[in-house]
Amino acid sequence: MTASPRRRRRARVGAFTAVTALSAGLLTGCSMSSADDASGKDTLTAWAWGSPATGLKATAKEFEKSHPGVTVKVQDVGNPAIWDKITTGMAAGGQGLPDVMDIGGDYMSNYLETFPGGFANLGDLGAGSLAKDFPSGLWKGGQDPEGRQFGMPFEVNTNLLYYRKDLFQKAGVDVDAIHTWDQMLTAGVKIKKATGADLFAVDKAASQADSANFFEMLARLEGTFFFNGKGEISLADEGSVKALTFLKEANDKHLVVDIPQSQGTTSQMKGQAPVAIMPGASWMVGSFASTAPELKGKWGVRMSPAMKDGGFTASSAGGTYLTVAKSSKKQQLAYEYVKYSMATLAGQKVLTKADGLFPSYEPMWDTAGFKESNPYFGFNTNQLVIKALSQDTPPDYYTKDFPKALKVYDDAQTQVLVKGADPRTALQRAATLLGQQTGRKTAKD
Repeated sequence: MTASPRRRRRARVGAFTAVTALSAGLLTGCSMSSADDASGKDTLTAWAWGSPATGLKATAKEFEKSHPGVTVKVQDVGNPAIWDKITTGMAAGGQGLPDVMDIGGDYMSNYLETFPGGFANLGDLGAGSLAKDFPSGLWKGGQDPEGRQFGMPFEVNTNLLYYRKDLFQKAGVDVDAIHTWDQMLTAGVKIKKATGADLFAVDKAASQADSANFFEMLARLEGTFFFNGKGEISLADEGSVKALTFLKEANDKHLVVDIPQSQGTTSQMKGQAPVAIMPGASWMVGSFASTAPELKGKWGVRMSPAMKDGGFTASSAGGTYLTVAKSSKKQQLAYEYVKYSMATLAGQKVLTKADGLFPSYEPMWDTAGFKESNPYFGFNTNQLVIKALSQDTPPDYYTKDFPKALKVYDDAQTQVLVKGADPRTALQRAATLLGQQTGRKTAKD
C-alpha cells in the first residue's frame, strides 16, 4: 500500500487557551484511569481521534494477542473535544485520564510547560534507544527543555511545494532550476506576464490563525520559529524578518492573490484561483486526486526552494505523539503498547494499513508499500516525503504561549501586506508586545 499524508484540522488557539486557563499549578493527584477488571485482566485505555484512533484500535487487537490477559480500550474522543478532556484531567492531577494519549505536536510543549508532571518520562521506561529510528527534529519535539523524552512520534508531515507544470511551461520557466525563493520570485514575474496567474496566495489580513502557515514554513527554512529552545521569543530574529520580508517583496511585485484561509486550499487546487505554486504540507499529496481530478498532469510536487543557497529545503508541518500519563498505574505496560504501535515493524504495518497516515518510524519507509508510484503525480511521492523528512531540520518550540505568538504575528502580517509596513519594525513591535503579554525574554541573534 501507499501511505497518504492527511490533514487533520485542529482548533489550535481555542485548545491552547483552554490549557492555559486550567493551569492551576503542578499535578499533585494520583487518581488513575487504568484498572484491573473483575476477571483480573490488565486493562489499558487510550484516547485519540479520527484516523489515529482507527489505527490504534487495530494495533490494540494485535497487542492483546501477544499479551494474554491484557485488554486495550481505544476511545475516539473527537477533535477538539479531546483537548478539553485532557486539559481537565491534567488540571485535576491526572484524575480521569487514560493510560495513553495522542497529543498534537503543537500541544506537546504547552502541556509540558503547563503541567510538568502530566506525562511519564518515556526515557525512564526504555525509549532512549529508539531515537535513531525517527526523524531527529520530530523526536526532539517530544522532549522538554532538559531533553527528557515524553512523546513517541506517531505520524508526521513535512512541507512541500506544489506547482502548476502547465503554467511554468507556458512561461518557459524550468522549475527544477529554481533553488532559492529569490529565484522563485523572478520566475513569478515571468509566469504572471505570460499567463496572468499570481505566484501564490496568502490571506493578507490573517483572518484565521492558520494564515501564518506560509510564514511559518519560510521561518523554519531559516532555522527559526516563534520561540527558541530556551523559551525565548525569536519572532523578531533575522530569520523571521527574512521570511516576512520575502512575503512583502512578493506582494510588492503584485504576485500575491489575497484569499481567505478558509477558502484557499480547494480553490487553488481546482484552479479557480489560478496560482503557480502552493506551498503546503505533505498531507495534501493525497488530496489532489479527489479535489482536482480534472487537473491531473498539470500539478507537480517537489521539495521547497531554500531561503539561501545551501539552506534547508524541508521544514516541519506538524505531527502527533503518543504519550503515557504519569497518573497511570501501568506505565510500563502502557509504554510497551506505545512502543509496539509506534516503534516495531509489526505494529506499524497494522497501524498504517488501518489509518493511512504517514508514519514517523523510519524502518517503515523501506517496506514495499512505500515503493509505489502516485498515479496523480506520476512518480513515487512517498520517496519525496522521505527525502524531506531525512533532512536534519531543527524542532519547533511552541510553548504554552503559541496562541499569543500567532495573534501578534497575524497582526504584523496584516500591517505589512495590507498597509505596507516595514517587516522588521512590525516584527519587533510584535515581539515586544508578546514579551509584555508573557513575561518572556526576546532572543538575541
